[in-house]
Amino acid sequence: MSATEKVSVRFPQGIMREIDELVESGEFSSRSELIKEAVRFFLMHYESPEDLWETYKLLARERRVPSEREIEKLLEEVDEEWKRSRSS
Repeated sequence: MSATEKVSVRFPQGIMREIDELVESGEFSSRSELIKEAVRFFLMHYESPEDLWETYKLLARERRVPSEREIEKLLEEVDEEWKRSRSS
């Protein structure tokens, strides 16, 4: 087993309710598993603040709401990426 380090994190109650719902539904075995997976996902997709700012500017210029199909497609892509990352 690789070395781990314990950290304490505080979340707003609303986020904790969502985390607990995902754990209770069986999507994750524990709060810790969900949080570790969320951090892994963030680190895989992290953009520098400058890159994020450029993305925000582009979105602000478009000022459009994505269609339901676009949202579904994006969620499918995220789900597939998540499944691939868990299997590696």
